[in-house]
Amino acid sequence: MGDVDGIADGDKSTTKQSRLSVALWNFSSQWFLIPQGTGIVAVILHNLKYQFTGLNIISEIIWVYNIALLSLFSLAYILRVFLYPRHVANILRDSIVETSCLSSISIAFSTILKMIVLCLVHKWGPNWGIVASVLWCVNTGMALACCFFIPYVHVKIQPPGIKSLTPTAFLPLIAALTSAAAGGVICGYGAISARIQVPIIIISYLEIGTALPLAMSMVDVFQSRLFNKDFPGIDHVYEDMILCGPFGQGSFALLMLGQAVQGGAFAEYHRGTFLTAEIAPALSAASQLAGLLTWGYATFWWFFAVLGIVHTFLTQPGGMRRSKFYLSTWSLVFPMGVYTNAAVFLSKIMNSSAFGVFSVILTIMLVIIWLVSYAFTINGVISGKLLGLGGNPNKRGARHKTRNPA
Repeated sequence: MGDVDGIADGDKSTTKQSRLSVALWNFSSQWFLIPQGTGIVAVILHNLKYQFTGLNIISEIIWVYNIALLSLFSLAYILRVFLYPRHVANILRDSIVETSCLSSISIAFSTILKMIVLCLVHKWGPNWGIVASVLWCVNTGMALACCFFIPYVHVKIQPPGIKSLTPTAFLPLIAALTSAAAGGVICGYGAISARIQVPIIIISYLEIGTALPLAMSMVDVFQSRLFNKDFPGIDHVYEDMILCGPFGQGSFALLMLGQAVQGGAFAEYHRGTFLTAEIAPALSAASQLAGLLTWGYATFWWFFAVLGIVHTFLTQPGGMRRSKFYLSTWSLVFPMGVYTNAAVFLSKIMNSSAFGVFSVILTIMLVIIWLVSYAFTINGVISGKLLGLGGNPNKRGARHKTRNPA
């Protein structure tokens, strides 16, 4: 009996190890869409114009949870790279989605930086503004690396043709715009000196100049695909919301930087003919006007994505009940979140009740989508479907062993 028990325990251990290795093998960069979306929910709940008691505490709990989530996912992905380097390299070479979603690491980190400034500077002092500035420099390097190198990989290495272009290709550009938005938040609320603020403002504007025009040109390319009736599959319909992302985040970045310029950093810095007190009011007004116009463009793509999702639910066989949950569903959350965040800020700078009410409606919709996505994600993890663990465990281990003899 002792020998039999020992063999049984060994089988269980092997099966458990096999399940873990298969899950790690299948741990794609799409998982980073979750901390990316969770981070923007925390920021919006903190910034919302109409607050109720305890909402700030809820946002801070979500923020701390998101730090742990991003750290866990990063460690898992790094472990996957070390254990299966050839497998990861092959996927990165062949999949636009896999390479693009690596940008979500920088995007999620930017949302964490925003919350550091919004929460800790007021409570624990301006030194946290310095900490956020240093971390912002690191993250900006990551964001620009994504913005420069990943589109090059898309064009030069990965499958060619407009048919291969999906909305996830916009994520590297969103990373740069999110970094610019974080720079505006740090300058506006970080209690840092003009000597630190001005370089951050200039670099943030350069990031906008790098990413926003390119996003507009890529949208035109993707739109030509739509006019040719070459629609992505039903399982990719949620990704249409990503098209709203660059313009929603670009809008918030321009609005936030316009407010930061008003703060007096240019007057204190006062160098050359541009970084002066005289230029600041005009630059601030131009930046915020551009932010408003960009938000209008984001509105079109937000509405387009909503219509596309509703139309798919109504026309597909079986209706909404036949829809399946994929990790790509999380691509709804962050783009809609940055669009909502820009609306929240517009309601504040214009003291507009209309924008305030609309931003609350958007926030309620966003939180519902976020919670539903979490419910389906947890269910998918428990069942094993999201990690490739569906079916017989022994067969899964055999398939895994065949695919990865090492």
